[in-house]
Order: sequence, then structure tokens, then C-alpha cells
Amino acid sequence: MKTEATYSYEEEHILPYFQPIVGADQRTIVGYEILGRYRAGKNVISLGPFFHQPTVDKERKQRVDRHIRTKALKAIHHHAGLQKSYFFNLDSDIFTEEEDALFYEQLTALLDTHPVIKPLQFVLEITETDFSTNVPAFLERLQKYRQLGCRIAVDDLGKGFSNLERVALLQPHILKVDLNLVKKSANSQSHRDVLHALSILSQRLGAQLLFEGIETLDLLENAWKNGAQYYQGFLFSKPQPTLIETVRSVENMHDQLERMIQAEIERLKKHYSFEEELNHLLQQSLPTTPFSADYDQYVQEICATLPEHCFRAYMCNRLGYQLSGNHQRHSRSDWTVLHHYRQKNWSWRPYFLKNIVQMELNQRGILSEPYTDHDPNEMIQTFSYPVCEDTYLFIDLTLPLADNENKAACH
Repeated sequence: MKTEATYSYEEEHILPYFQPIVGADQRTIVGYEILGRYRAGKNVISLGPFFHQPTVDKERKQRVDRHIRTKALKAIHHHAGLQKSYFFNLDSDIFTEEEDALFYEQLTALLDTHPVIKPLQFVLEITETDFSTNVPAFLERLQKYRQLGCRIAVDDLGKGFSNLERVALLQPHILKVDLNLVKKSANSQSHRDVLHALSILSQRLGAQLLFEGIETLDLLENAWKNGAQYYQGFLFSKPQPTLIETVRSVENMHDQLERMIQAEIERLKKHYSFEEELNHLLQQSLPTTPFSADYDQYVQEICATLPEHCFRAYMCNRLGYQLSGNHQRHSRSDWTVLHHYRQKNWSWRPYFLKNIVQMELNQRGILSEPYTDHDPNEMIQTFSYPVCEDTYLFIDLTLPLADNENKAACH
């Protein structure tokens, strides 16, 4: 039986395949990633392993890569009215000055021939883990495409040890999240946390977020919750030999999206309802607890009124300095005080100062979203409450519902 390694990769059998990319807001196909395929009889095999095979010489890879790009541009030429985006993978090792010159000439010729096609529709995907040799020269090559109006995407973000400095150098318009990270997020809170961090990174960079590897509705929901603007994966379509305009799964996405929105609305209603309950509890208990400069005594008296799922309490001032020790619950009524936390400063924590200002202005407590705490290494929430001027009470509590969806439904 003929193995993949024995294929000669004749040009007439090398084809571009197009995997649809779906937009979250449009809920339609907004673009395609161009992928290399080789047709051997009735079999169509991916050229991904070919490009990653170190024993294949560079010139051979360049010829195959050039052929895929050339055929893809011809297909785009014949579908000029589609008004979709086209994602081309550029390998910094084989996209040499000569390859760059040819592609730029082909691209500008296409744009000149079809004014309806805009440079914005072309997205150049760079895998940042491969972006390591002759960085200045490669950045210079990319610059003329950026000036032309094309967009830059960083591919496989989160694969291996991503170099954020290289990401910053590329100044991407789009961040593509590695499919394995997306898959692992289905059953791993830590991987979901990484996805959330990448969504924050994309906002800071002003980049759009594309999640690939979407194969199930659960993965689609994870992507949606983490701010993905684009989706790509087998849930919608496998790579196709033609530029398809619609797939049935995209049409069904509308109902799924509405279900996710309704579920998130219910989660938020429970979150704010519980926040209101905690505010009411503190409003009732604080007046019966005279404030004194003995912060630990004050926190100790407050702890006696707290529900069981509240396991830690302490006080800070508006500058972030901890005024009391950590009051830690061991049983229903047994609390101990960890004094060594006193005078630690927590102003470096994200949203700490933002929450302080909100409490000062609104004079009411704030319940955080669920997050992973290193001690006790589980999902918790923190309720912050203004006790008096320049003094704030912080209460850490476990999630009453131990589910993987991080629902904040406490009673």
C-alpha cells in the first residue's frame, strides 16, 4: 500500500481546500482558511504533515506552497463577488524574498483586475512559534501587505510556549487560538482560564479572536463565552474543494446562540440576586457590630454572622493595605486568624482599585465573578463591602453549586 511519504506530489494533484470561518455577529460564513490537499486517486490527504516534515527540502515545500496559493487566488478570481475573507498561511522559513515578491505580484494583479475585491479580505496567518529566524526581514515583508490593507493573524496561539513578545511584534489584527487548547477547555477549568486570559489579551491588542477546532456545541459555547468573534471547525464544515456559501449547521446556529444567551442571562440574574442578598446581610449585621480600631475583633464578630459557604474574611483600606489578619473558617463556628497577612498590599490585583472606587461611589458591596484561588485551589468568589470611610471588608466564599459551568447561584 502506498504511504503518504511515497507520494511525489505532482502539481496537478495539489489542491487548495477552503475551510469556512463563521462570524459570531453575522452568523454566516465570513471567510475561509486556505489549506493544502493532495489528491491521490480517490484519497485526499492533508499536506500539513508534509510542510512540517524536516526531511523534506525547503525548495520542494516552496513549490508546493506556491502552487496552493496560485490555485487559491484563481478560485478567488472566479468568485470575486463573494465578498469573503481569505486566510493564507505563511511559513516564515519558506516564505522567502522570492516567494514574497511572486505572491505580492499575484495579489496586487488580482486586486487591480477586480476592484470589488478589497485588500482587507486577505488575512496572512503567521504561526508565532515558527516565527524565529531573521525576524526584521520577515517583519519588513509583512509591512507592505499591511500598508496595502491586508490583515495579519497569529495562528496556533496557546500551542506550546507562546512567545508574547513575537505576538506584539506582529501587531496582529486577529488571534487564532490553538484547537487543542479549545478541546481541553471542555473538561479543564485551568484551560478555560487560559482562554479567558487570551480573550483579555485580544482586547488589549485591539485584535479579533478566532477559535478553531470547534467540533461540538460545548466548544462553541466555550468560544462564545470567551469573546470569540469568529469560529472554525468541523461543527460547521470540513475543508471543502470549493468556496461554499452556506452550511446547514450555520443556519442552525441561531437557535443555539439564543439558548446560550438565555442561559447567560439567567446566570447573571442569579449572580446579581446573590449579590443583593449579601448586601442585605451586611446591612443588617454591621449596625449591630460597633466599629473599632481593633480590626481583627471587628472581623471576628462579623464572621459569626456569615453563612457556611463564607470561608475567609479580612479588611483592607482604599490603598490596598490589609488592616486585619485572614480570618479562616475551619468548621461551622471555628475560625482562626492568620496574622502574617496584615499589611500586605493587594492593589496590584486586577479590578481591586476599580472595585474600591465603585464601592465609594455606590456605597454597596460587589460580588466578583468566579475565579480559581490557589488556596484552597478551587473556584471561589469574593464579596467586597464598604464598612466605613477608607475601610472595606472582603469575604471569600465557595460556589454553592459545584458545577463546571461556574454558575453563581448561592442561597
